[in-house]
Order: sequence, then C-alpha cells, then structure tokens
Amino acid sequence: MGQNAPTWFRELDHTADTGIEVWAPSLPELFERAAWGLFALLTDPETVRPREAMAFALEAPDVQALLVRWLSELNYYHITRRWVFSRFDIQQLNERQLQAQAWGEPIDPDRHTIYTEVKAVTYHGLQLERRDGQWYARIIFDL
Repeated sequence: MGQNAPTWFRELDHTADTGIEVWAPSLPELFERAAWGLFALLTDPETVRPREAMAFALEAPDVQALLVRWLSELNYYHITRRWVFSRFDIQQLNERQLQAQAWGEPIDPDRHTIYTEVKAVTYHGLQLERRDGQWYARIIFDL
C-alpha cells in the first residue's frame, strides 16, 4: 500500500488472509472508510477516477452483518464486473439497512495495478464497536 495511507486506516498482517482496522467519528463514515480500505488493499485508490456512481440498498440481520454485506457487495462488483471504486457515500444507515453510493470505473490495466484478489469478507475476528468516542472496525479478508 502507498505511503500516503490515512491515519484512520491500518493494514493488518494475518496468516493466509489480510485485514484492516478502521476508525471514524460516526458509523456511516466508518462504513465509507472500510470500503476505501478494501480498495486500498486491491489497488491504489489515487489511480481510480470516480467517473460513475452505483447505488446500493442492502439489508442484514445486524450492523456487523451489514458491514460484511456492504464490503462483500463492493468486492462482488470488483470481481464480476472488473470495477474499482475510490469514493463512497453512506446515505442512510441503521441497524439493519444501508443505502449508499460508490463511485469508480472499470479496471484500466494501464492505470490500475491490482495487488491482490479478495475471495471473501469474513466474520473471523470481526469487530465493530465504539471506542473512546470513535467507531472502530477490524475486518479480515480471505485472499
């Protein structure tokens, strides 16, 4: 990952997998930053132009499952449609529902170096909690 990683994001080393830790002042911003973190593992977000928006409306049994579902849906678009994203906006978020937009573009091999492929967003070691006045998440990805 580039040397310009923001202070609210850290990549984790994990055997046969990889993970991220993310901090944010609000839960919607945490979801946005987690999405950015996923794509920072996949490519350099600075090379991704936010040319087109995609809308997402998702449901899950609880907020932890919603975070996994959100990241999984973005990864699905990356794998199946060969898209990369660099901008995210959570428009509505509650315990079981999310409405969001993500901006990106199809992969351009001349501009987007793909570092790795994420097979799945896992529940292994998943943490999502409020700490010291901020939201914190730890997410492990199966590579």
